[in-house]
Amino acid sequence: MYKLPAALALREVHDDDQAFLDALYASRREDLRQMPMDAAFIAQMIKMQQHVQMEGVRMNYPDAMHRVIERAGQAVGRVIINAGSDDIRLIDIAIIPSVQRQGIARAILLALQADAQGQGKGVSLAVEQTNFAARGLYLQLGFVAISADALFEQMHWRSQAAAEEQAMIDLLPATTLAHKITQQGQFDATA
Repeated sequence: MYKLPAALALREVHDDDQAFLDALYASRREDLRQMPMDAAFIAQMIKMQQHVQMEGVRMNYPDAMHRVIERAGQAVGRVIINAGSDDIRLIDIAIIPSVQRQGIARAILLALQADAQGQGKGVSLAVEQTNFAARGLYLQLGFVAISADALFEQMHWRSQAAAEEQAMIDLLPATTLAHKITQQGQFDATA
């Protein structure tokens, strides 16, 4: 499926992964952990937000693959991927803080791009506007912003095969029009 460096692997999520997934999600919610409230209340808020996120994923991407990222047999992250007919959607990727910026997310993204390239697809994702490190990585790997709102930027990477196919589609109307003009010696908008 996805070709990763030897030390990395993706495996299905098991029931006994829940404690790891909870801790991983909580590690990403610095915004909630810094609230001036009781620690138990904050933990409850984080758990509620995690539940809302996962319900949204299940509702919008019922066929998404949920995988634990392992490095040398140890869980270090999670990725959620939806392989659609037109592109591969990276729904979420999270790496535990102690191993961030060590090339794990980059390796996963490169594997997604290679898979998409082989299928003539693109890769799409959304990144928080304030996640400068992730956004920088995506830009380095050739993703381009296609839209944004107050919180998220939608980004897309197009495989060479998909880009060439789109270029042919973009050229087709002009080529067809030029052929009609040349063939008839004049322009006829009804032809």
